[in-house]
Amino acid sequence: MNIVIAGAGIAGLSAAEAARSHDPKAGIVLFSAERQRPYYRPRLPQVVSGEVSPDQIYVHPEEWFRERSIEFRLGESLIEVNPESRLARGSLGSRLSYDRLLIATGAAPFLPDAARNFKLPGVYPLRTLLDATDLRHAARKARTAVLLGSGLLGLEAGHALTEAGLTVHVLEMSDRVLPFQTTPRSSAKLRKILEAKSFIFHLEAEAERAEGAERLERVVLKSGAGINCELLAVSAGIVPEVSLASALGLKTERGIVVDQFLETTSPGVYAAGDCAQTPDRRGGMWIIARAEGLAAGFNIAQADPAARKPYAPPRPTAVLKVAGVDLTAVGNIDPEGKLPAAECEEGDVYRKVVLSPAGLLIGFTVLGTRNGVAELTGAMGKAVPGDVLEALSEPGFDFSRLRDLRLPD
Repeated sequence: MNIVIAGAGIAGLSAAEAARSHDPKAGIVLFSAERQRPYYRPRLPQVVSGEVSPDQIYVHPEEWFRERSIEFRLGESLIEVNPESRLARGSLGSRLSYDRLLIATGAAPFLPDAARNFKLPGVYPLRTLLDATDLRHAARKARTAVLLGSGLLGLEAGHALTEAGLTVHVLEMSDRVLPFQTTPRSSAKLRKILEAKSFIFHLEAEAERAEGAERLERVVLKSGAGINCELLAVSAGIVPEVSLASALGLKTERGIVVDQFLETTSPGVYAAGDCAQTPDRRGGMWIIARAEGLAAGFNIAQADPAARKPYAPPRPTAVLKVAGVDLTAVGNIDPEGKLPAAECEEGDVYRKVVLSPAGLLIGFTVLGTRNGVAELTGAMGKAVPGDVLEALSEPGFDFSRLRDLRLPD
């Protein structure tokens, strides 16, 4: 069997790994538009800060590919596929046949108009390793930065900039910092901590335009307010890369539509990672992209379609450590406050534990400590008695009590 994978992010790399594990004899070709080996994208802020060098965040050494007989084509994109003849062509002239094709082309950074329309130096998206090194160099000559978006990657990059001595203005369209990983109370507490570390937050704010004579000098908000700055860092979300899928005539909506096996509307063509549209999809999450890649790799390696397995999404988990602040969010943290829950706040520590209407632990968030995270994670899906839920609202809760919880019958 010949397997071609378009895209070498964590989804494509994981698919190659799984396919090789389940078919030792398959021909596997991995195309990468980037010129670097696959790397840990969540560690890009550490490259911005200089904490690690670019070559320290690669997922695997070169030998890993050779030992597994995975043909890796760096700097070459898959640009044309004929689904009838099952022939594929790369941007550098590669021509090869395939039995199974996986599209794992990932996503591009979303650039608001203020960033996209400014053509002079000073605007830096944060999506690739090259972006991170460019931002690091630019920070050496800047005093003030504007950061579009307050997501996980953006805030950690913002912290890297504050560590370099910059003041960082964060523009967030939502009414709170980290809207997907926080509750109103935990977000307010996190914001207060970060404001003491050279962050300035502008909530429910949006950039109108960027200005400058020869390079960036100022960002103007839609409110009319202006912020003088030397660089604009963009971490405002992503846009699924579906151009190859569209050229193939595959169904796309918010991404490439796939079924329970991660197969697209074209037989033998699969999709995984940030470009794919699955029911649980939240773009940009490393753990989900890897899980999809492993599932797709297993399925494309099966000669008998009946041997495939449905994709089982992992539990959404976000772990942030920025400016020495721990934040863990697992499962449904119910920011709207519609479900049974216990909240506790003491000093710089906050936690919320969320139950389903049936009394099962379905999510939690902990800010300012790692204490209790392991026990709460182990209790996910288990029934929480009313007295335990009430005790979770009090400081000093003994988390060992959660080890006695049981799964429902």
